[in-house]
Amino acid sequence: MMIANRPLPLAALAALAALAGCVTPRGEPLPEFVGRPLSVEAASGQVSTLLLHPDGSFEARYNGKTREGRWDFRNGSLCYAWTETYRECWPHTAPFRRGRTETIRSDHGNIVKVTMQ
Repeated sequence: MMIANRPLPLAALAALAALAGCVTPRGEPLPEFVGRPLSVEAASGQVSTLLLHPDGSFEARYNGKTREGRWDFRNGSLCYAWTETYRECWPHTAPFRRGRTETIRSDHGNIVKVTMQ
């Protein structure tokens, strides 16, 4: 299945990041999950692990691979940039609780289940 000309796992990884305190690169407080692993399950059932770093970079691990990108948090949305042309944002309006799974939808319509580990 392809979403926005990207394989679903890539879109799912972006969702992981969507559910990411320190200080953002812009000087704002970071979401509570920065520096903590997030488990993200895509609609296909594929599970990925996402780790957001305080410097605005992130790592996504899935199927034995690691992808890197950049993240930004503003106006209640966590956005991931995989390339200069592909960006996806996820709402984050309430703190995550360790071990509790949340279902979220991106601005591209992708739905994932995210659990802060």
